[in-house]
Amino acid sequence: MVLNYCPKCGSKLEENKTRCKNCGFDLSKRSQIQESFGEYQNTNIEYADFLQRAFAWFIDIIIVIIITSPLSLFLNFGSLLLLTNVYNFALGFLYFWLLETFNNGQTLGKIILKIRSVNEVNFEIAEPVMYAVNNLTKASGFLVLDIILGILFYFSEQELNRNILRLTQHLAHIVVIKI
Repeated sequence: MVLNYCPKCGSKLEENKTRCKNCGFDLSKRSQIQESFGEYQNTNIEYADFLQRAFAWFIDIIIVIIITSPLSLFLNFGSLLLLTNVYNFALGFLYFWLLETFNNGQTLGKIILKIRSVNEVNFEIAEPVMYAVNNLTKASGFLVLDIILGILFYFSEQELNRNILRLTQHLAHIVVIKI
């Protein structure tokens, strides 16, 4: 079996190269890499694009707002805006984390758009702690900062991987693929 795609970023590989031209992944031991990742090379992994991911997030945030708004009004946190934001963040985080952890890497938005969050190395369902790190900012205003930092830190020439946009996604080793 020939290693045709980079196990790290999924880019098409050139023959006899020792590094992936896209992400710099070391391919010098191709035979060992093939044994570890060979079974994934025939699956034609296709990464979800930014718009698919953004639309899935938007659907999920609408669901989180629908869930948290009535509860916030019922518990009368309206006068304590900071407490309400913490409450909304906690429920939002639980929504994203629990669904991805126990639903094969999919939230309701991802189910609708037929995409899934998986481990970037083997394209299998990730560990719960990986999903926890990945979802730290999704239900908060820090998501924009997470995206900006991810772009600043990981869009360098050395490690160009346009499939991982957010800092927390990179730290968690999670990618989003089409299913």
